[in-house]
Amino acid sequence: MTANIATMALNLLVAERENHRQLFADKIKELITPIDSTSGKEKLLKNNFLSILPKCVENPNCEYRDLFFEIAQHYHMVVNGRSVAAA
Repeated sequence: MTANIATMALNLLVAERENHRQLFADKIKELITPIDSTSGKEKLLKNNFLSILPKCVENPNCEYRDLFFEIAQHYHMVVNGRSVAAA
């Protein structure tokens, strides 16, 4: 079974309770952390994603929600072995 980061990101954004959003965030971090970020662009993307994640947990309607989901889709494809260009 493959992890679906994009689905977890959507669930995070629609969850009404902050503790539920935090559970999704923790699972997403668990999947993202081991990804090897060798390129500068990929390191920046990963750092941006990890800095946006708590903002979306706190307020899922924040200004970063679209960027958060876009990067989540990127990492969904990375985790599942698809080659993609950095967002």
